[in-house]
Amino acid sequence: MPYIGRQLTQGNFIKLDDLQSQFNGTKTTFNLTTGGKSFKPGTANALLVSLGGVIQEAGSAFTVTNNQITFSNPPTADANIFI
Repeated sequence: MPYIGRQLTQGNFIKLDDLQSQFNGTKTTFNLTTGGKSFKPGTANALLVSLGGVIQEAGSAFTVTNNQITFSNPPTADANIFI
């Protein structure tokens, strides 16, 4: 039976390195890396960012410039992150 509707998409998904060790409650800008190497996403919308278990909205909760992510509010030292 053929697939009805929009075709499924496939692509490469990369989990970025953990930033939590850099969180101190005041710092807002962090370098994005994967496997220790610099990572530059095409846009902030290309990232799925979970901070403290809450999905963050690109453009309002965080922005991306080259290989750096900047949060609107500084993450607390105990906040878990997944990008």
